[in-house]
Formats: sequence, structure tokens, C-alpha cells
Amino acid sequence: MLTVETPRLLFISTPTSVMRTRLALADFLAEIAVGPCATAGPDGRLTVHFPEEWPGEDALRMFPIWVARRDRTPDPGPWCDGVVVRREDRLAVGSMGFKSPPDATGTVEIGYAVNRSLWGRGYATETVAAIVASALAQPDVRRVTAECLQSNPASARVLEKSGFQGVGQRSSVEGELLLWECRVPVADRPPVEAPVAGELGGPAAGRA
Repeated sequence: MLTVETPRLLFISTPTSVMRTRLALADFLAEIAVGPCATAGPDGRLTVHFPEEWPGEDALRMFPIWVARRDRTPDPGPWCDGVVVRREDRLAVGSMGFKSPPDATGTVEIGYAVNRSLWGRGYATETVAAIVASALAQPDVRRVTAECLQSNPASARVLEKSGFQGVGQRSSVEGELLLWECRVPVADRPPVEAPVAGELGGPAAGRA
């Protein structure tokens, strides 16, 4: 489980129980374990309000796949989807996280979304920057990637403000996608062993 606090927000790996409940209910409260943090109570638990617009249409369509994946691998560690909670009122305001563990090249991809009614408040930038910094601090991560639609300049600004650089684009059924990456500076990279032949992979495919 990964828990990251920012001045206004709390990022928590989404519990499987919450995904199952959201598939059945549109608006609910859930008590979740978040570990030691300033926002939680002394028992490390927090009651969160999950509104109807959370986690967004794209993420909600993925919940059955993610639940099945968790059934196979109950503990994905930090490399999974997470819920963004507003600390002042414990409202779930977004869904973002990692699409898979780092591959053999040290690459991990993120996806991110904020409840539509809360766009423009900087929640995406605040959380993306925090979880990317957390990922790049891991010794097996050298690069974080993301994609966004060319037609969504606000999403591109989130990545620019979070330290990403554009590296290209590709076509998809939804339109042109801009490709982004954020790297660990060369001077800060720990030495790693060369991958075994046949294990070298590329960035995970997906859409932010």
C-alpha cells in the first residue's frame, strides 16, 4: 500500500473492497486503512466519502479488470491505482496511480483523473507531482511516463507542471495522444545490473 500526503490531499492505494462497493453503489462512505499519517485517526483508519462522479467513467470501466487482477495478486505493493482524498472533508476527489510495476528498463506509467466538478483547483498537479516524486525515489525506477489526449491541454499542463517533458505522440481510437516522461537525473541514478537477455521491455501501454 502507498500513502502520500500533500498540503491539501491524501493519496491512498485504492482498496479492493472500495472498488467492489463502487461497482454496486454510486455514492457511499467507506472506512479504509491508510497507515500512519496526519489525516487519519490514531488507528490509522479514515472514513472517506466516495461521490457518484468518482472515479470517472474511464476508471470505472476498468474496475472489474483491476478487481480480477487483485484477486490474483492481493498485494500489488505501491504499483496500483489510488484514490485522492481531500483532507479537509475526506471527500474522494480523484483517481490516479500506477498502471503496473516498473519494467526491466525502470519505467512505470501513471494515469490520473479528478472529479469533473473539481477541475481547475490544482488537485491533479498536486497529487501527480507527489506520487511521481515518490516513484522516482525508488531504486528500481528511472523513468515515469504518461499519455494525454492532444485535445486536452489542461491535462498536458498538469504533466508540464509536474516536471514531465514531451517525447512524441501516437494515434489511438480516441484521438492523437501526447507522450510524456519524467526521468531521474543521471547523477542521481543508482547502479543497476543489466537485464537478462529476453527480459528487456518497453513502457507499459495505456492512457492517462
